Amino acid sequence: MAKPKMEFDKDYIYNLIMPSVPPANASEAPAAAADMPASSPEAVPAPSAEEDEDNPISDLRSRLFSRKNNGVAIPAVKREYAVVNIMELLVSDRLDSAFSKFHCCQCDKCRKDAVAAALNLLQPEYVVAEADEIDALRREHSTKEVSAALVKAILQVRAHPRH
Repeated sequence: MAKPKMEFDKDYIYNLIMPSVPPANASEAPAAAADMPASSPEAVPAPSAEEDEDNPISDLRSRLFSRKNNGVAIPAVKREYAVVNIMELLVSDRLDSAFSKFHCCQCDKCRKDAVAAALNLLQPEYVVAEADEIDALRREHSTKEVSAALVKAILQVRAHPRH
């Protein structure tokens, strides 16, 4: 036996999502509210025009994005995320030690050429993380392939310096 198609009132769903917009037909709103099951959450009533003028948008955003603890609103903590290429961080960490082992020119141009060549040899690994998570992600990755790419890049730059 096939399940019957669930029918829903589009205006009622729209009013649940966008409570501040009055319904297109005022007579439809009470009918939609009467059809609402008792166990479903009530739609937030739309603010009147006077209330809407008193509340700036920033106040609305703070109320929307705040957490509640025992009925008291706690402002949400804004987290700063960054998009980071882990391989780039690992190459920059190992660069000084690799250059010191090969006794080659350490001018800015040679260093940047070596970094670019090494990064071109490595598969990029971009992650989105908070600042305090980046160090842990850096420690988790193996530096074996990074070291190999740096050695190849430094030997290439040492053999053909561009200055």
